[in-house]
Amino acid sequence: MSPAAATPTPYARAELEQVADRLNRVLARYSDKDWAYSRISLEIKGLQEIDAPYVLWLEWLPTTTPEGRRAVEDYRAEVTWGERHSAELGILEVISLRLNRALLALGGEADFPDARPALRLFKKTELAAAGVADAFWYRVREVQGEEFDNR
Repeated sequence: MSPAAATPTPYARAELEQVADRLNRVLARYSDKDWAYSRISLEIKGLQEIDAPYVLWLEWLPTTTPEGRRAVEDYRAEVTWGERHSAELGILEVISLRLNRALLALGGEADFPDARPALRLFKKTELAAAGVADAFWYRVREVQGEEFDNR
């Protein structure tokens, strides 16, 4: 769910698509095996197109301040907790967990020099009330792998 954070800022769809493309380029470097052969990417959809009460929204955690670095460490701890408790999570939470795990594993300072991306679940109604029309959503593509075939 959304943490106790500021109200989400509305962005133009084109801006969100640029961010999704940027994140997808980083995610493309994650191996099929690390994805457990279910490769996930981001796309942008209008809130009305998404038939779910929750959507993904992006929070940027600054890495240039002590508070921001603490927030990044808390975020890492959230991902670690999620990995241990994934059987208790809903599908969208598992999707966000896998995306966040990949972004933490791959995205370095060259990719994200001033802030780390953290995908969070938000209620569609909260985003709509903040004037947000489009949000992040996901696409899963199953891929074949020798280990997957031998499960």
